[in-house]
Amino acid sequence: MRDREEWNEAVKGLGGSVLQSWEWGEFRRSNGWRPMRLLGEAGAAQILLRSAPGLGAIAYAPHGPLASEGSGLGGVIEEVSERAKKEGAHLIDVEPRVDEGEFPADIGFEKIESIQPRCTLVLDVLEDAEKQLAAFPKDTRYGVRRAGREGIEAGPAGNLDEDLEAFMGLHEETAERQSFAVRPREYYRRLMRELPAHLIVAKRDGELMAGAVVLTFGVEAFYLYGASTRQGDNLYASYLTQFEALSAARGAGVKKYDMYGVPCAPTEDHPLWGVYKFKKKFGGREERYAGTHEKRLKPLQAGVFKAGMSGYAALQKLRGRGSGPVSE
Repeated sequence: MRDREEWNEAVKGLGGSVLQSWEWGEFRRSNGWRPMRLLGEAGAAQILLRSAPGLGAIAYAPHGPLASEGSGLGGVIEEVSERAKKEGAHLIDVEPRVDEGEFPADIGFEKIESIQPRCTLVLDVLEDAEKQLAAFPKDTRYGVRRAGREGIEAGPAGNLDEDLEAFMGLHEETAERQSFAVRPREYYRRLMRELPAHLIVAKRDGELMAGAVVLTFGVEAFYLYGASTRQGDNLYASYLTQFEALSAARGAGVKKYDMYGVPCAPTEDHPLWGVYKFKKKFGGREERYAGTHEKRLKPLQAGVFKAGMSGYAALQKLRGRGSGPVSE
């Protein structure tokens, strides 16, 4: 598949997310992954292939494969797996966005720790801002209005380069406070350049109080990253940020706003309890996906690869490099 527009339209038609978009595959290419796109009557899949010196290759289908109506997802997964094996992959990870418990049985896959969030909250994007505000719980409406009274002004970044640098600094501070890893700054710069991304900022007297990065694709928006100062928290800046993010999503023709990850079993001692409480304040319905499933296409080589990559991942974590908060 060599046509960007044709691919994206097919993915949208099958209900696929931005992680199956052409742009996401090209974005990940610059991080060492090679996208392979398969499209047929039964469905579609963008597979990301990655090789490691001396270890071979793996394949990963984020939020995929996608099955067309009337087609069996199991058959699509098996076909995709065979193509990945022919491309030299020792193992494949798939994570179709099907409901929890609906992953096809008896096709040789085992459930592993999820790569993308397995549980999330999804809000409907309503037709205008007033209806959106009215749909929030009472305390959240208060927070949005209170931020305005406190002099917080929020909306899309005016000077993207300048605001992005300020946001990344704030993101790093938030990561340290909440104990999650962040990627190098160039990763976020490229994400904003290469993907359908929106940076929403909330300021008071020109000083950044809170911000959010939101991706849009088709009828969906994904709240990917957020950050705030302690002062901004006290001024409800993040409430107004989310309200304006929903406005940006509405302007992009979006119908659903994915909070992109909450703990599947939230308890007060969970490290992301605070994140969960904040996202829950906006309402939304909980969705639980089947999660990531893995098949060792070449069992011996796959074992060697996983052992090698586990050591690499541990080293990256010690260096403070990662994707950000996880949901489980």
